[in-house]
Amino acid sequence: MPPTPNDPPPASPAAPPGPGSVSRGARLASLAWLAWAWAASRLGHLVALLALAAIPGASLRPLAPELEAPPLPADVGDRSAVLEVDVHQRGPDGVPGPALAGARVRAFTMLEGRAYLAADRPAPAGHARLADLPPGEHWIVVDAAGFARVSRMVMLVSGERSLALDTPPQRVLDVDVVDEAGAPVSAASLEVSAGDPFPVGARSDAAGRALVTRLTEGPYVVAVSHAGYDPLEVRHPTDEKPLRVVLKKLGALQVTVLGPQGTPTAATVEITSAVLWPSRRADTDPEGKVRIGGLSAATYSLRAVAGGLTSATELAVTLTQGQERELTLRLSQGMSVEVRVLDGESDPATPLVGARVALAESGLSAFPVEGVTGKSGAVTLGPIPHGGASVTVSRDDFVSVTVAVPDTPGPLVVVLPRAGTIVGRVVDGRGFPVDGARIEIVGTDLRGMPVADDPRVARARDARFDRALAGPRPLVPAGELGVMPGPLPDIPRGATASAPPLGATGGSPSGAPSEGWLTGRDGSFRARPVTPGRVRALVRHAQYVEGASELVDLAPGGTAEVKIVMRAGGLLEGRVVDAHDRPVEGAEITAMATRGTFERMTRADRDGAFAFAAMPEELTLLVERPAGQAGAPTRAEARVPEGGRASVRIVLPDPRDDLPARVLDARGSGVDGAQITVASLEPNVPLRATVFTSRRGEAKLAGAKGLALHVEIRAPRFAARSLELAADATELRVELAASESLTGEVRSARRDRLHDAEITVYAEDGAHRGRTDKEGEFTIRDVPPGPVRVRVRAAGFAPKTLEARVQESGGRRATTLPRVELDEEGLVEGLVVDGRGDPVPGARVAKDAVPVVLLAGPPPPGLAVADARGRFTLAELPQGLLSLEAYASGRGRGRGAVRVVPGRTTRDVRLVLDGEGAGASEPRGAGGVAVTLGEITASHEVGIASVVEGSAAERAGLEPGDILVEIAGAPVHTIAEARARLSGPLGDDVVVKLRRRGHLESRRVPREEVRK
Repeated sequence: MPPTPNDPPPASPAAPPGPGSVSRGARLASLAWLAWAWAASRLGHLVALLALAAIPGASLRPLAPELEAPPLPADVGDRSAVLEVDVHQRGPDGVPGPALAGARVRAFTMLEGRAYLAADRPAPAGHARLADLPPGEHWIVVDAAGFARVSRMVMLVSGERSLALDTPPQRVLDVDVVDEAGAPVSAASLEVSAGDPFPVGARSDAAGRALVTRLTEGPYVVAVSHAGYDPLEVRHPTDEKPLRVVLKKLGALQVTVLGPQGTPTAATVEITSAVLWPSRRADTDPEGKVRIGGLSAATYSLRAVAGGLTSATELAVTLTQGQERELTLRLSQGMSVEVRVLDGESDPATPLVGARVALAESGLSAFPVEGVTGKSGAVTLGPIPHGGASVTVSRDDFVSVTVAVPDTPGPLVVVLPRAGTIVGRVVDGRGFPVDGARIEIVGTDLRGMPVADDPRVARARDARFDRALAGPRPLVPAGELGVMPGPLPDIPRGATASAPPLGATGGSPSGAPSEGWLTGRDGSFRARPVTPGRVRALVRHAQYVEGASELVDLAPGGTAEVKIVMRAGGLLEGRVVDAHDRPVEGAEITAMATRGTFERMTRADRDGAFAFAAMPEELTLLVERPAGQAGAPTRAEARVPEGGRASVRIVLPDPRDDLPARVLDARGSGVDGAQITVASLEPNVPLRATVFTSRRGEAKLAGAKGLALHVEIRAPRFAARSLELAADATELRVELAASESLTGEVRSARRDRLHDAEITVYAEDGAHRGRTDKEGEFTIRDVPPGPVRVRVRAAGFAPKTLEARVQESGGRRATTLPRVELDEEGLVEGLVVDGRGDPVPGARVAKDAVPVVLLAGPPPPGLAVADARGRFTLAELPQGLLSLEAYASGRGRGRGAVRVVPGRTTRDVRLVLDGEGAGASEPRGAGGVAVTLGEITASHEVGIASVVEGSAAERAGLEPGDILVEIAGAPVHTIAEARARLSGPLGDDVVVKLRRRGHLESRRVPREEVRK
């Protein structure tokens, strides 16, 4: 990631701001922060190397932002790389010309996603020697008066390397900035992006004119902003014609607050949005009115509060550019929730002082209410509207917990489990300690939810909580400016920024060091607090390949020990060319580790060349064409030897022709609005596309001709169809049959009508879902005729599955199922232990068989997860003698028989795991396919035993009973082999060839986050 911006320069002297105004320095700081956020969203991890500070003053002064970054840390020991840089003028025919005298050459070293200035040399004769550089990724930037800025990403290894750069004469873009009345807008800030990754800025003069210099050839993307106006982004093809930009005034909301009796009431109005965070407040006048001005075009959330009264939250109040809109908020009596927080490991449980508690309506709120528990471990939060709500509780050295607020009155008791500790040591391939490696903890907790513990994220979360604890800050309208008193958001400052790199996700229990978990000089580390569960340590260091420990089981309050060996990796160099062997400049190459979470992106240079350092052995490469160029992406694989180098040549084929498609009904008429979804069945062409038909039933699939495709067509009132299209097909022509409906009713064994029972119909085209109404009746529409499997589930009852057939009637008559009667559920409570009798937290328990692979998240219905003491409660069980199975990854399986009685709880069931599979390795890919595999034929063929509901595998059409023939083009022989090939990078697909009812079919399945 290129360097983050520094502080803006001080503003020129000005009079102190008066009432309702904002200082120029504050405006510049705000603009700098907005520009940094813009750069981050624009370039992802290639954030602009910009100070992003506009030069104050009314006179016309071109602005070329300075690139600044902190110096390379002194503890970077290996500085054995040398780069010889030659800078030339670029001739009119694109061929390098004479040396460019007077250029400035700088090298920015990338370490852990941050940039550091490693070298800054003049090139008086067009040559600069950059010595003492560390091996790894660098950005080389060349600036010269009168010439365009050029930059290049290079990968350096020990020894010398040369780099030739040529820069053309600068282009100058003339921009006029006016308002809606045509009057000039002075002091508007402009940022112009062209061929170089880094934008160039300028500020308009008193006549609204700005000259933006140091640009390469267009087209250009011009972002313009000014206080009191909506920011605007426009595209301009060339610098040959001046650009006229029209800014529109900011919008406003005129809010009226009414009390429970419908009369105007004084209240506080809170407002927030993606462009206005944290939330702000504005007080109404005695007549309940307030005008909130200075609002950008966006979607806002608002609510009103007055004592114990609160309004419902308006979640989608949309303002267009310059719009002024009226809004009425109606108050009603709110509810408050008393929360008591207890230590889950103490016996008896003791109150926890200082726990952070957040109350959110409907589980997700734009205005959560925060508080901290007192000496009794309790806090009362509110008001919020009556209805569903949830409470999230966290505290230092404990694991945060989120629970729903029950309908029953009384305090809500929340028990926090204690966090654990992971200690370990990181060494290189020779056994020497690795100093300064960063540690993160990932995995799943005892409830099956994802774990991503990083103390830097926890610190940022706690800072947000502390900021919100004081309540929204006031928003003071000042003319058309929404001036918010108080500190501006922090501007990242290179090495001094303590926030995690952009894109970091997850969280950790509080109380962790703000600088993160780092290894010491002996390679050791201690990570605490860590969420208990089945977790592993991820280790990252700029000069090594990402490493990971084995999975360990961490109990609440417990300690686990790991060891990680980091490899130096190898160097991957490559070139991207088209079908005519011409370099493809600007192609985006994403390198993803086949095992692990490693991912890195770069772009090809003018020669189509790219390079990556410290690469793992097995890589998947995804290559996207430059923006604006037609053609599907290309997928490739590479192997990089440890300590060596590999080269790869990626050929982007010529753009394929569009594939015409037509969808017809049974009478041959076109079907309007049919959705056509296609996925390439060729492993190295990751094409996915969705189009909709016109009134004539016609559509075009861009770039899909000549590819083998899996096609799915859906349209209202028609049965969905899926098919495979051969690569030699010249068109897609599909006839849809009218869909059918399936109706029925669900009752209890006592003949009570069951409301909100879940109905799932498995048909030829996939799963169809619905729920019963208040009368216990249901209708499932758009079901294809033929055999179906229907599963009925309702809270408090044992589910039932039945087979049926949907009759073909041309959509004229519904097929009615016989009445479904559900028996009351039985429950089983018990304990899961290992062979030594120790409890197994996180073990899964289910009737008959436990699925091995699940989606990351809460367990599906019909599955119980043992708590920290190995205890479980399994519900939704039918009556009779049942077989229960317990499973824990790496700990084995255990089975037992139990007799279940409807309406009763069978207690003290003990399931003992056999220990089989302990020590077995698991696939290390970041993603996988949510299916459980098994040998499901007499000839021991590998097939699919179960598919997780709602998973990408289910949506792709995989079904239980499918026999796996090939995965990613390789034949399947064993379960372990199949699981390893299904595992791989997130964001990558896998093509599966399967046999179903004697027919061969193929599916392209996206990998997703799963857990074993």
